[in-house]
Amino acid sequence: METFQFLWIICLLSGELICGGVAQLVHCNAAEREALLDLKMGLNDSWNRLSSWHGTNCCQWSGIACHNTTGAVLAVDLPNSSGRQPLGGEIRPSLAKLKSLKHLDLSGNNFTGKIPHFLSSLENLQYLNLSYAGFSGAIPPNLGNLSSLQFLDVSYWGLTVDNLEWVSGLLSLKYLAMNSVHLSKLGGEWIEPLNKLPLLSELHLEYCGLSGFSYSLPSLNFTSLKVLNLQGSLFKAKLPTWLANISSLVSVDIGNSMLTGRIPLGFGELPNLQSLKLNYNLKLSASCFQLFARSWKKIQILDLSINGLHGRLPTLLGNMTSLIHFDLHFNYIEGGIPSSIGKLSNLQYIDLYLNNLTGSLPDSIGQLRNLVELRLNGNLLQGSIPSSIGNLQRLTTLTLASNKLNGTLPASIGLLSELSSLDVSLNKLTGVISEAHFRRLGKLEKIDLSENSFILNVSSNWVPPFQVIFLQMGSCHLGPSFPSWLRSQKQVQVLDFSGLVFPVLSQNGSGT
Repeated sequence: METFQFLWIICLLSGELICGGVAQLVHCNAAEREALLDLKMGLNDSWNRLSSWHGTNCCQWSGIACHNTTGAVLAVDLPNSSGRQPLGGEIRPSLAKLKSLKHLDLSGNNFTGKIPHFLSSLENLQYLNLSYAGFSGAIPPNLGNLSSLQFLDVSYWGLTVDNLEWVSGLLSLKYLAMNSVHLSKLGGEWIEPLNKLPLLSELHLEYCGLSGFSYSLPSLNFTSLKVLNLQGSLFKAKLPTWLANISSLVSVDIGNSMLTGRIPLGFGELPNLQSLKLNYNLKLSASCFQLFARSWKKIQILDLSINGLHGRLPTLLGNMTSLIHFDLHFNYIEGGIPSSIGKLSNLQYIDLYLNNLTGSLPDSIGQLRNLVELRLNGNLLQGSIPSSIGNLQRLTTLTLASNKLNGTLPASIGLLSELSSLDVSLNKLTGVISEAHFRRLGKLEKIDLSENSFILNVSSNWVPPFQVIFLQMGSCHLGPSFPSWLRSQKQVQVLDFSGLVFPVLSQNGSGT
């Protein structure tokens, strides 16, 4: 949740706050006003973001929120939004005089030095965001004294942690982000302190250099955990089975983390799981039949690309009816695409690029009426392209290149009014391509028909409805006349007609 939204939700729901700009009836405490002015003195503010920080009522200052009756400062909200000059300088100890402070956001700024130790004295703090604020060095363990803290984000590549035991004191914590913080010294000892946080709902430890797991926990206390993001870790190990037993999980991302072994089948039985990303783990494997035979009750996003999946896609795949994003590219999947795929009516994105799929495209693929991108290139698919593909009215990308498809290109493709990229290159397709194939393709920007045996047959005065940027028609036959329609294409950046067969003109100008 963005900080601005978070603060104003507090304003609206808590009934305690008067936020800057609406504080007409309450005045702040004089000592707290002086503390804020001293804080300002330590900051570099080249854009005068704190220009409103003057006068007697600090409750009216930008980024400040006060209690609606006592006037105590409850929030200091100074994140740096994009396009603005960040605040710099130092955070002075006067900030610790704001004893009622519940919300502190200094994210995205450019402070120097370490995270101030005195922040641990703000015992009423519920929200602390110091992410990407320029602080460096070790995160002070005394932050573990903030027992009321519900939100903590200290993400930044300049920060380090040698021991996470202090986190176990944050018993009210619901959200923890330490993205890019150096945690490589922890081994597998990062899990047990976090397992002591019964209210933890979101855990973000992306690109932290994590290098191990604990495979046996005395008890599993992650009963509230919904979001787990460990992307970009250095595990070089298998996933622990207990991870796939956290029934509260909604979203899991452990992509690009050097995982090995097999994908725990328990993921497919988690009752609330909506998103699972284990992509780019080259030594992580699974049998497609075993994996997709699970219930996957609520799964919407499944990215298992660039792994070691093998075997055939089972008919039971059609039971994953909540699926929206399905990415299995660069695996070892073989066999055909089951016709049951047509049952996935919510599917918007499917990528099976670079597998060993065989057989023909099922006609049922035309039932995927919400499909936006279809990528099946780099397989061994045969047979014709079904005319039902013209039913995919939301399709923007159709990539069937580098297969063994034969037959003709169905004219129904011309009905795909949202299509921007069409690539059927490197197949064994034949037949005539006419104006009908392009009649509604007004958004088309990429056309690759190369390395087939097409004959392009359009009228001499035909003006395409599209303006292409990328046009490849190598090895096509351009009969019966040179494509004058090319003159209408003003946006072309890549044009490849290599191996193109032009009509041969006799001396009287007629084709021979």
